[in-house]
Amino acid sequence: MTSRWRQREFERPSTWRQSLLFNSLMLLMPIFASQIITAAYTSDMATDSLSLEALSETRQEIDEEFRTLVIPNGTERRAWAERIEATLDERDFSAARGYLLAAPLMLNKQDSAAVLAAADAESSGSRDQRLARAALLFLPEELRASYQRSTAPPPAPELTPSEDDETETDAAETPEPEADTPRATGNAVQLSPMDEPFAQQGSFFLLGDPADLTRRSQRWLAQEQVDSLQLRLRALGLMTQDDPSPESQAVFEAASILRAAHRAGRLNDRFIRYLSSRVEDALPEDVLRAELVTAFEPVMTTEARTVEVLKAYETALQPAARERLASDMEIVARIAELTSSSGAIRLVEQARTPEDMRRARLLSESGGHRSVALARELGPDVLGLAQIGVKWSYGLVLQVMGLMALGMALVWTTLSALTQAETIRFRS
Repeated sequence: MTSRWRQREFERPSTWRQSLLFNSLMLLMPIFASQIITAAYTSDMATDSLSLEALSETRQEIDEEFRTLVIPNGTERRAWAERIEATLDERDFSAARGYLLAAPLMLNKQDSAAVLAAADAESSGSRDQRLARAALLFLPEELRASYQRSTAPPPAPELTPSEDDETETDAAETPEPEADTPRATGNAVQLSPMDEPFAQQGSFFLLGDPADLTRRSQRWLAQEQVDSLQLRLRALGLMTQDDPSPESQAVFEAASILRAAHRAGRLNDRFIRYLSSRVEDALPEDVLRAELVTAFEPVMTTEARTVEVLKAYETALQPAARERLASDMEIVARIAELTSSSGAIRLVEQARTPEDMRRARLLSESGGHRSVALARELGPDVLGLAQIGVKWSYGLVLQVMGLMALGMALVWTTLSALTQAETIRFRS
């Protein structure tokens, strides 16, 4: 009797310790797993979006999605052409070109083989150029002509020397257009690749000029209704307008695109908050306001005032925060370079976080204009097609091994507790 009581006293503390260990492991495992997932998919740990594996897997996802857009019931060509016609009506030329490039994936097998054969029969231009020209042959004649008219670059006017002089005189007397009116800019980097049919049209320019920035800054100081984010995006672009470096030109183009998207209400609220925080770090309102007050204080000419206002923005600029903002804006400029300015807005409006922006860039790197067409079809779900891999570092491997050890300990504790419970029940 005494020995049995001592045996139970020995077994009960052991069972209690196993229960404590089991519950502790159950609490630690999800916490540890979430830390590993967070570390694996941060900007520092995630694979480069230009890696061959990420590009290849994302391209496969894009191709599979295009195949599911049309129902194979004999009307594939009509459904494909209707999508292109709708994008032309919306003047979404980037998406229209995306549908053209996806013709082998959306048409039936016979038409698809014919498109590929026609593309292979040509020798001039890139693969996408040849594929787009071949796909145009399968559009109805009227729709094909409409696409070619819409995407053709405007003809350059030929002026005689006398007409050139008259044009310069008229231009001097003509007032400048509104600063927010889209217009072509000569010193801006092209947003579309030069091998695209509509690349020669020039990128839209929504930053105004330094004089307009001065007027709006004065209104902002006077507490008038001026959007602070729009104002500072305008200033960030104008400060880099004449800098020929690729980074500065990327900021210039991205500032115009982001400003247009924000003004049109096409940015996600969460992304607007992120963008606003980045801009606030780069150009703090308090510091900027103090610098602008100093710039507007003395009496001077309009031209001199404009120079001083630009200097005030440059003085208020925080270099480290500006570099972080520039890295985000380079992604926007790269997306625009691979598609178009409107295509970049279409992809950027799907993003909510910096990770979404990286996914949008991976989509544009993998699919170009095809990604714009899918963004039109899927909305924010298009970002799920981006297959961002994980870079296995030494630290990440150790963390995964630690998680596996916790799992093995959990299994061992469970089996041990069950075995001991059976033993106690059998002895009692």
